[in-house]
Amino acid sequence: MKANHICKYSKCNLGDNGQPKQYYACDYCDRINSWKSIACCKEHFDLYIEEELERKSMLNKINMLPKRTDMSEDEIKGLYNIPADVVLERTNQELQYYKDKYGINNINEVVDKINDELNKEGRL
Repeated sequence: MKANHICKYSKCNLGDNGQPKQYYACDYCDRINSWKSIACCKEHFDLYIEEELERKSMLNKINMLPKRTDMSEDEIKGLYNIPADVVLERTNQELQYYKDKYGINNINEVVDKINDELNKEGRL
């Protein structure tokens, strides 16, 4: 697996050379609007929401689309038209190797393990 998202928090400097961190999140994370589809860590997600709320009035919608390296904005929007159970099944199939490798069935835990692996390999 490789990194496919970029942290949306404007002050994220956890990536290479102080750039926003690239990390892995699965399609199911995006489909259910998990914090993992927006930011490299929960803290940066919370800070992103804070800065967006400050930047926009409550009448405007916060852009909750993830910033992905492997999909266009239209492709990401198309993901929301697919039923969540279909995306879940597809994601389970995509992550089966890692679920078997780690002996974990929980998608969030598998995604965390993939990111741990990417961090150790210096691929993030």
